[in-house]
Amino acid sequence: MNRKTHRNDEGVALLVAIIFVTVAGMILGALAMRVVQQGQQTTQYKIFGDSFPVMEAGVAAAWADLENGGSGNIGLGTWAQVTTDEILDLPTFDDTGVSPLTMTTMPSIQYIAFTNAWETDGIDNDNNGTVDDVGETDMFTIYGFADNQGVRRGLEVVMGGSDVNVWRNAIFAGSGQAGGLINGNVAIHGSVHLLGDNTVSNTTVLAAVDLSGTALIHNNYVGMPASLSGRIPALTPKNVNGEMVETLSAKLRVKRGLVGMSGNSEIGEPDVTGNTIKETMDGTFVTDGWTGTSVTDDGGRGDPTNVFSDNGWDKTYDLGNRVHLPVFSDPYVEVGTGNTYTDPDTGSLYTYESYWTKVLASTAYNGDMTIKANQNFYWNAQRPTDTYAMAGNRLSGEDYILFDAATNKMEISGQVKINGNFAIERGSGNDKTINYTGRAAILVNGDATLDTNLYSVNSDGTTANSFPVNNIFGIMTTGSLTMGVNSQLELMGAFYASQQIKSTKQTIVTGTYVSNYFDMGTNVPEIYQVPTLADNLPLGMIGAGQVLVYEQISWREIAAA
Repeated sequence: MNRKTHRNDEGVALLVAIIFVTVAGMILGALAMRVVQQGQQTTQYKIFGDSFPVMEAGVAAAWADLENGGSGNIGLGTWAQVTTDEILDLPTFDDTGVSPLTMTTMPSIQYIAFTNAWETDGIDNDNNGTVDDVGETDMFTIYGFADNQGVRRGLEVVMGGSDVNVWRNAIFAGSGQAGGLINGNVAIHGSVHLLGDNTVSNTTVLAAVDLSGTALIHNNYVGMPASLSGRIPALTPKNVNGEMVETLSAKLRVKRGLVGMSGNSEIGEPDVTGNTIKETMDGTFVTDGWTGTSVTDDGGRGDPTNVFSDNGWDKTYDLGNRVHLPVFSDPYVEVGTGNTYTDPDTGSLYTYESYWTKVLASTAYNGDMTIKANQNFYWNAQRPTDTYAMAGNRLSGEDYILFDAATNKMEISGQVKINGNFAIERGSGNDKTINYTGRAAILVNGDATLDTNLYSVNSDGTTANSFPVNNIFGIMTTGSLTMGVNSQLELMGAFYASQQIKSTKQTIVTGTYVSNYFDMGTNVPEIYQVPTLADNLPLGMIGAGQVLVYEQISWREIAAA
């Protein structure tokens, strides 16, 4: 009889196969799940990453809007901010009124941006214990947000604004001539801004520092005569590297052309620890480079020996086409308000020329006007037939110039237009000083020559803080302006010439020069910028509008609601 034998390992192969298949399935399932998860993570990462450039685009759009005079709010529609108890209310994509924007290249991603002005937000942003103080002026925080399929990212950028108006310099030069912008040797205390659009290739633009001797650009008032320094506001000390120092916040900007430096000329000074003044320049921005005997040829833009600036000397011009030399055909911008006005006769904005003709000036002085330090003088645009003996009839707010030769005091008021040349001349002997009081803008349709000391004085005869807030002499010429035919004169004011300013003697000026070209000779005239001048120009002065530019101070990513 046959018997069937059973083995103990029967069915093991099947069990092993089942286990193998099960484990393999589990592994494959895990791998598949991992692939799916990784795919999801990759998708999320891409969504997250794609949001970043869109978020930055929102900040860039807000930045550009600010510089063009806008609010810096992008895609916010009718959204209204509510800030209470120093808590800043930021917009979200879910808020009522928000109208997000998209980029053409990434239409699925939305963005918005909100710009917060420190000086009006009721918050102590700089943590100095004071809300909305002067230190928060022109300071902004831009908040940019992006939403990509529900993934939201936020960015916080702090911006500092500065006005680069032409009057915020010691010297501002326009297109220049084929030979450059500044011819000669000059000592400058304050900012210098040179455009040089008409300079030819490799022309030395800043010839003032192309010579040896005392040619310089400095960032402080060291060397200013007491006869001038006692009449202007003291510089407000600033914290620089832990030291409180007086500074003009001076910068050198040259858009086109080389800067020549030879001999002992210098731009800025070496920093000296413990001083109460700032020696180094706040910045230099020179596109074409440097030349001269104190510049090392490096095969490129050159390495100057005597340039001492916080940002070195390799930075190029940073303002693009934002700033130009103001001309009389520009739209009129009102001092103080920044307002422009429409000419009802043309439907276009008033220019400086048309506003002076139709609105500001009453009766123009036709012919050459000369004021001598030893002769009485009186001209009143509202009372053009009045003589000096009738000056007592003048009224506050009228446009006039009144000079008393016995006291050497000149009263100026309003806006005076001269269709001819204008001159202020010395008298006999040493009679070469005129003390002016009041605020006036003088428009000369011709050339002008100023050949006396021209000091500011308060109406009560005191001199402290007499310039430029309470008293300022502003002059504009359609031709050229000569500062000092004779040597060793001191003048205070705001000086503009369409063609050129000539100052070839040892003339010392407190204020600002604005012109197309400068002839400074070889006798080292000096000019000292007064930072408060741009905020206190007399009504009618050309180029009065703000030109705000912004610099990034900090950047960080923040949570987005």
